[in-house]
Amino acid sequence: MSLKRISQNKNVSTLSQNKKRKGNKSYLEIILEESGLILISPPEKCIASQETVHIIRNVKKNLQKHINFPCNVSEFFTDLQKACDDLNIFKHYLYPNIIRTSSDGGELVINDSVIKILLNIPILQVKLINYIFEKAIDLAADSKCGPWIQMILKSFSTLDNLTDSEKVSTHLINLLDIASEKMVRLEIITAIPDIIGDQEHDNIATEMSRILSEDHDLIPAILDCLSYLCLSDHQYEQLQKKTLSILTGLSKCNYFANFVKFLLLPGRMTESQYIEVTFNLRNALGWSTSIAKPQDVASSQVLTATAIRNSIVSSKAIANAWMKVVSNCKESNDHKPIDFIILLILYSTSEERQKQVELLLNKQIKLDILKDDLIDDTFDKFKPILEANLRYLINLSNCLLKTKSNPVIQTFATHIYTLMFSKLEECRQTIVAELLQLGLDCKQSMMNILLILNNVALKDVTILKPQCIQMLTLLDRMDDMSIPEIRATMNLLCCLAYTCENSVIRDDIHMIIRKELGNSNPTIKMQGIISGIYAVKYLMATQSDDEQSLELPDDVSYSSVHHLADGNLREAAQIIELISRSTRPFPEMIVFFYDELCKVVQPANDINRNFLAWLTDAVTNDLQQNFIVDNLENDRIGEFKLTMQHCLNSDSEIEETIAINIGGLLLQQRDDVNICILPPLFQLVQTLHFRQHEGNLSSIDALLGCPIIMPLFDIDLLDDMESQNIQIHLDCLFYCVNWIRELINAFAPQNDPALKPKIFIRITQVQQLEDLIGKILITTKITYNFPSNSFSLNDREQGEKRLIKSNKNNKTKSQKTVNQDETVLPETGRTQVSQNNKPLKNNIDLINNISFRPLSLNIINVVKNDLTEDDDIKEDDTEITIYILKYILKNVCINIEPVLISKIKQQTFLSKRNNSDVYNKAKAEDYAKSISTILPNIVNHLKYIVSYLDTHTTTEPQNDSGFMYTSKLIDFVVSLEYIFNMCTIYFKWIGFKNSNIPLLKTSLRTFVDVGHENTVSLKDLLLQVTKFLQKHEKYCLQLSTAVSLIEFLKALQEYSSNYTILQILRDTAENFFSKEWKTPDGILERGLLFNQSIDSLAKVFLINNELLELKKITITLTRDIEHLKSRNSMLPCYKSINKANFPILYRNLGTALNKLTKDRLNDGLTNSEHLGLWKDVTFILKCMADIAKTLENRNNLSAFFKKSLPVIKLFLSHGIPILEIQFKNETQEVLEILKTLQQSTRFLQSLCCHSRLKKDSVLMGKVPYVRQMLETLIYKVKAALAANNCSEAFWMGNLKNKNIHGEVIATQQSVEAEESAEDCDEQLPEDEDSDDTDDEMLNPDSKSLSDIV
Repeated sequence: MSLKRISQNKNVSTLSQNKKRKGNKSYLEIILEESGLILISPPEKCIASQETVHIIRNVKKNLQKHINFPCNVSEFFTDLQKACDDLNIFKHYLYPNIIRTSSDGGELVINDSVIKILLNIPILQVKLINYIFEKAIDLAADSKCGPWIQMILKSFSTLDNLTDSEKVSTHLINLLDIASEKMVRLEIITAIPDIIGDQEHDNIATEMSRILSEDHDLIPAILDCLSYLCLSDHQYEQLQKKTLSILTGLSKCNYFANFVKFLLLPGRMTESQYIEVTFNLRNALGWSTSIAKPQDVASSQVLTATAIRNSIVSSKAIANAWMKVVSNCKESNDHKPIDFIILLILYSTSEERQKQVELLLNKQIKLDILKDDLIDDTFDKFKPILEANLRYLINLSNCLLKTKSNPVIQTFATHIYTLMFSKLEECRQTIVAELLQLGLDCKQSMMNILLILNNVALKDVTILKPQCIQMLTLLDRMDDMSIPEIRATMNLLCCLAYTCENSVIRDDIHMIIRKELGNSNPTIKMQGIISGIYAVKYLMATQSDDEQSLELPDDVSYSSVHHLADGNLREAAQIIELISRSTRPFPEMIVFFYDELCKVVQPANDINRNFLAWLTDAVTNDLQQNFIVDNLENDRIGEFKLTMQHCLNSDSEIEETIAINIGGLLLQQRDDVNICILPPLFQLVQTLHFRQHEGNLSSIDALLGCPIIMPLFDIDLLDDMESQNIQIHLDCLFYCVNWIRELINAFAPQNDPALKPKIFIRITQVQQLEDLIGKILITTKITYNFPSNSFSLNDREQGEKRLIKSNKNNKTKSQKTVNQDETVLPETGRTQVSQNNKPLKNNIDLINNISFRPLSLNIINVVKNDLTEDDDIKEDDTEITIYILKYILKNVCINIEPVLISKIKQQTFLSKRNNSDVYNKAKAEDYAKSISTILPNIVNHLKYIVSYLDTHTTTEPQNDSGFMYTSKLIDFVVSLEYIFNMCTIYFKWIGFKNSNIPLLKTSLRTFVDVGHENTVSLKDLLLQVTKFLQKHEKYCLQLSTAVSLIEFLKALQEYSSNYTILQILRDTAENFFSKEWKTPDGILERGLLFNQSIDSLAKVFLINNELLELKKITITLTRDIEHLKSRNSMLPCYKSINKANFPILYRNLGTALNKLTKDRLNDGLTNSEHLGLWKDVTFILKCMADIAKTLENRNNLSAFFKKSLPVIKLFLSHGIPILEIQFKNETQEVLEILKTLQQSTRFLQSLCCHSRLKKDSVLMGKVPYVRQMLETLIYKVKAALAANNCSEAFWMGNLKNKNIHGEVIATQQSVEAEESAEDCDEQLPEDEDSDDTDDEMLNPDSKSLSDIV
């Protein structure tokens, strides 16, 4: 009973308390409580009995069903307003302070707040929004909005619906303007896209644009906000322009990534608009290190690069726009360092983009648009981005490095790797590892990789020291390496082994040297020689602790190593002794050893003076004991009488007579001495003395004039000699020439006046001896195998030894050899008697095939002496003869041509592949500087030659043919030719296209007198030099000299687009082309090389002409071909053209027509100008068809067949559309063009039949494509007429099969190809353009002709 009574009392008490509480509650609390939400004052949380959705529904329902609705809403809102006047209550209602009790007695926290629940009620939303923003503005005015703003905005961001979005946007902008706290403003801007509906986005964007200009600190938030807004195209375009203008003037770089993200929104613009934006963005992005901190710059660059990459990945149009912007740079000045970064980012996106970037880089590097300076600036300014994209940078560099036969691109890649090592310090080990891996994967890049690593080791060997064990893997590839690659490998490994302290591979290298030298395989022994020499290179650089000079006895030899102190120097001497001992039975190996040692000693920076003294004495004693004698021991050996010849030393100059025993050692061979060792041994001796005495060779200058022991030889008795004796005499002459050549190499740089006459005489003697060898080979009929030099030691590098035969009847092989030997220079010295298809060649051809010891570039010092007209050299003479100048210039050209390369030679399956031939930029620059120093002397010689020719060409007696030149006059002409050749090689050097512009301008100034040197532009200099050279046209008495002058002018023309230079080049070529060329004996020039020269002149003359001039030329040819009645008949207008070589002119005419038509189409012609163009083109084509009919031979018909097709293709793509447009306005002009073209196309149809009739397999292969093109042309013309309602004027039928004479061909009729002896042309040069044009035109896989229709 008590329990029940207590319970009843408790219930009564609770009920009375609730009634009391309800009486004290506001209308707000009552409605919310009835709806399922009990408001409790802070800090306690409010209690929800239902879900939020149900509460919102109930509140809305209770308010609307009230009898006083809508007045009760005002009461409800007034109560809320009174409660929220207390900021604690307002904060309590604003934050998610609501819990809900679960059925199991637990409590659940609800993320919604009281304010948010009430905002979801439409009838309360407007008033509540106004009230909330009033409170927020009040707080913002007092700078107290920071703790509140996030929850205020969160209340709006998740609303399902806003009844008045415009009102909310106005409140937000007002709050943004009033707020002064940066965090508050950032929160507002960030939340705007989540709160405001799409209909208000344009208004918001306008306000954001205004604020963007006012407060740069808000840029990231505003740009992100704008990125999420749905803007109209016009609004977005306006914002873009304003954003770009802000970016251009922005000093801070922290926000660049945000600009990129906004400006490159995917899917917002057309491709052309993207190109414009990316171009402006590229120009605007710039990081100033003087304003921003380095860490800020680095962070900004990486973020910006990431933003660019993201935009490229998200949109193909954006990627294409970036690619287009970079590819539109047509000059080097157009590029910015960021362009390379853009290409690198593009390269990192996909494999497809990688190929595009590689192609673009290859193209721009070849065209000299992308230069090393740009990469230097890129590494200076964008190091953080490069480090972040190191993997892609390495992959891109590897692709460039692997480019076949393209030294410019390979050098560019090498430069990138060099910069990686110097700038990206923290990535060096990764770079080394990647390079070594590339060397293992790609053999063709091995030489470039080794050069890069050697350059790094030269600058700082410690970079590579941690990878030295890994470097030993290079030894596994040495069996497949060429000699230059082995040199580079061992130079690198020996540097690591002998210059690094505590090197872990030193013992390994030493053991490898001993094993290789002890091997019986010549190739491995050769590797051991190279390895040992490069070990000596670094060991001999050791400086002794004491500075005392070493006292050496007179009989020092390679085995006298005990004279040197223990340590590196003695170890180096022991290696020298080991090499000498292991190569003693093999003379060719000794030659190789001396040559290689000389190559190391000559450029070495540091050589220990005691070691240098020991080595110098050892090799000098070797030379003196084995090859120098003081008397003639036997004056007769067998049938040969020995004498001392070619002596230049007077009795007063020497204490005792010494002589070089060439004849004695050849006729009485010894086991321990071989005469082939003499030239390389002397080269080593003079190199060591040069180093020891600091360039002075006075200690060995007696050798320059000492006599040479040789057998007496009389060429008049040659017919009575036995073949074996002739070969012995040739051997003696060969080694004598090599000895004198090494003397010239040694003493040519010496400036002692007493030595100069001897040097000049030696040069004259070596020419006479070489000519004597040539005469012997011409006179006799023996097959002679010259002794080998060091060049033929390695068969992989040089191939088999050359056999020199006096009679060479295989004409076909000689032709192929000429065609395959590509060179910068025109063929010289071969356009004389040798062209007349005679079995005997002149001595120049034979001498060119003999591998004498090469003359170094040091001989260029001889050119500094003045030129004299006299032929004799006096004792005190310091002037050179024209005979000497000709010889020196010829060998200078031979020296510099493989170093100062001018172009990229494309490899074909017929090309000789030599992966070791890597363009050496440093060596090329040294050569170029050497040439530039003697250019003033060359110009003086040029003027002297011109003066001589002026005074002697008019007074020389002439024969009936009009020619009679003395040998001396021919020497002057040939010297002029060699000057042109040398300048052509020099000015075509690719180094001038990439850099070295000051050197180029300095070199050009030597040819002309200019006033203020610094103010004359390169273009003006080129023009003046071209005009200067034009004056030398009349001195080109031989065709080879004329071609040399043209090549020189072409080299200059490559640097300028000046029309005057082009006109001078064209006019000069035309003048040469119009002359009748004869040999010095008055015989007409002919043969393959003559035709090649005419071909080059025709190209320059025709391709650089105007189309109207081409039309006049064609009309003249149509008239003058009537004079070509016999084989040797000449054209009156162009006397170098006869019936035999007329196809050269004809096919170049077709090539020029195609090129000039393309150029004119690219000029942006009007429709009427288009009609005029096609009227001229079709007329020229018709004239060419008439010429082919008149001069009917296979070469002309084939040329028309090939050259007309590209022109017709251009007519299909560019001509037909214009004819269709202009048909109504200029009907007669259009019909005339079509009728003219019809004559050419009908002739083409006849040629198709003719090729089948004659069974011409070359032309027959192209017949299907030709007929397809002609059918396309027919339907195109029909379509054009139909478009102008003239289809009834078009009639089409089947053509009868006719030959080129218009005669009907019977079915299945065929005739064997017949050519008269008169029309069978002599050797014509290959048409270089035809194959490429034909492949592009007729390849069915390239572009189907049906696509044109």
